[in-house]
Amino acid sequence: MAAYVLRRLLRTLLVIIGISVVVFAFVRSIPGDPAVAMLGERATPEAAARLREQLGLNQPWFINYKDPAHLFDAQYPKYVGALLHGDLGSGIKSQIPVVNELKTRFPATVELAIGAIIFALLIGLPAGIIAALRRNTVWDNLATAVSLVGVSMPVFWLGLLLSWFFAVVLGWLPPSSRLSVGYSIQPITGLDVLDGLLRGQFAAAWNAFIHLILPSVALGTIPMAITARITRNSLLEVLGQDYVRTARAKGLPPRSVTLKHALRNALLPVVTVVGLQVGALLGGAVLTETIFSWPGLGSWLYDAISLRDYPVIQGGVIFAALVVSVVNLLVDLSYAFLDPRIQYA
Repeated sequence: MAAYVLRRLLRTLLVIIGISVVVFAFVRSIPGDPAVAMLGERATPEAAARLREQLGLNQPWFINYKDPAHLFDAQYPKYVGALLHGDLGSGIKSQIPVVNELKTRFPATVELAIGAIIFALLIGLPAGIIAALRRNTVWDNLATAVSLVGVSMPVFWLGLLLSWFFAVVLGWLPPSSRLSVGYSIQPITGLDVLDGLLRGQFAAAWNAFIHLILPSVALGTIPMAITARITRNSLLEVLGQDYVRTARAKGLPPRSVTLKHALRNALLPVVTVVGLQVGALLGGAVLTETIFSWPGLGSWLYDAISLRDYPVIQGGVIFAALVVSVVNLLVDLSYAFLDPRIQYA
């Protein structure tokens, strides 16, 4: 197990290095000048040149081929050197360290991802189980239709529709942000609902919870649909195995056969899909956070791309890649718990 984890961590390191190179080159290939974006369109060429020099944007990207004596006096080697010291740089526009922004923004994305996954599992798992146990019935057809609609529906359209119907038409839920005006929660974990409960601010915790409902549903609809379909297909396959028929022949209760013998093994592909979805959600749900004005990682990166804020884009993408890699590793390790026949050497 330890050797497997070490190999995966080394692969993760290689992935992070590759992503840093690609992102570094890609953001600098986008048309536009960050110096002009900061100073405004009326900035003089002299002022823009001075700002580029201050920010080091006038240096070569990867190798200083013009001066062999200072071959690695370029933007990327300096960035990697700072990265090895835990320094992701500071935002060009805000001048706030990227690490500090991550500490503020990432808990908001985690809270939204948790809400989305809880919604997906609460609806998707039972729907998939019922569809498998009631195969070719109205329940199976209904679950199939709902999952097909859910996976086909664009997130941005669903988010706008939910916000319009439940916030504008019915007035039941707030349309955006994490807290209403007049509420504040001193952070402990960065998760507003949990922090409100821990500090005994139950009104604020409830306010944070109702703000979480609409973006969680919008973000969790596609994972919910995928979970329902994978659960149905996997459970149907397991229910046809010999050991399940043997358990039924022994006279075990149908619920025991389904939950203890079949469902646990059927969860392996479900865990894989849910793990991939969790990694993607934690990496930043750009559209959902933008629509609902959710101050998380996704909306932060969206604003940074609009401003061509190199340090923010690079730091945010590298951090998201690291999160996805760690989540995938945890998912792989969970297989051994779900199926004792799986061993890692």
